[in-house]
Amino acid sequence: MSKKVLFYSSVKSKKLFETQKFYKIDIEILQDIGFNVYPTNRIADFFKFWNYDISFIYFYRYGVFPALISKIFGKRVFFTGGIDDLEKSYATKRRYIIQKIFFKLCCLFSNKCIIVSVSDFENIKRIYKNRLPKKIVKSFHSIDVDKFICDDKSKGDDFTTIVWMGGKNNVQRKGVDTALVLFSILSKKYNEFNNSKFIIIGKEGDGTLYIKELIEKLNIKNKVKLTGEIDESTKINILKKSKFYFQLSKYEGFGLAAIEALASRNIVLHSNKGGLRDSVGRHGIIINIDEDLEMQIETIYQNIISVNDEFLSKGERYVKLNFSKERRIEDFKKIILDKNV
Repeated sequence: MSKKVLFYSSVKSKKLFETQKFYKIDIEILQDIGFNVYPTNRIADFFKFWNYDISFIYFYRYGVFPALISKIFGKRVFFTGGIDDLEKSYATKRRYIIQKIFFKLCCLFSNKCIIVSVSDFENIKRIYKNRLPKKIVKSFHSIDVDKFICDDKSKGDDFTTIVWMGGKNNVQRKGVDTALVLFSILSKKYNEFNNSKFIIIGKEGDGTLYIKELIEKLNIKNKVKLTGEIDESTKINILKKSKFYFQLSKYEGFGLAAIEALASRNIVLHSNKGGLRDSVGRHGIIINIDEDLEMQIETIYQNIISVNDEFLSKGERYVKLNFSKERRIEDFKKIILDKNV
């Protein structure tokens, strides 16, 4: 069995391989099944063919370059990660065409493309006119479920969301602005939410100013807390204590943070866009973000207060069954350890 994996993503800092959960978990899984893993954000590292046996590449754009180099040197190549710009309802026409070209090139230079959501899988089927290459396989992202299991007795009435705020575009794509508007309406209209706080977790950046301006405009400054970047254990503790989680994304490749919230017995209010149909779906409360929130507010409120213990327990079991780290380990064993791939 090959032992050395060069793990690539075009991140600005290699620190993100530790702080972004989907990277961290997949690195741990590769280590669990017997590989030595070397994370890199440098394409030039792939020219050092003596240093690795397998290339494991995140995302289907810049990843085409290390994949091509790897193939020149006879290495096995595996791709994974979400593909937001293959969703026509979200991406501009130009971005869609560019992503379509890059995906096909990445697929060409790969041994397997590990697709992380049904929505991405369906989008890929469309670009191949339902004649999928055999190298395209499904395996959902995963979490270490046991870390998130909690007792409802420790919960307050707070709302939470997790978002990288490095750019305004990402904050808008993740629907944090929509979540703030909905939180503002709920906290002002219904007594149950008078004392609720909205905790926004994530590294601050250019998108933070946009969020702060909206908080001021909605007059909810005393109800919203921005934590900035925090460690994993602090994040998990916040999820365990919060009661509600917002994921009102315009499009979501998968929704890893949303399933962490679901495992933590949060009531997940989500848009059901993209991968959220797989990761949360009917186990959360679906909000139509394309319609006026004020017009829906009574329905949203009734759906929230109707949630019971059975509903939350079903969500918790759903995460355990479909998104556990153990399940992705078994998938990787079948996909990567197969000598015929």
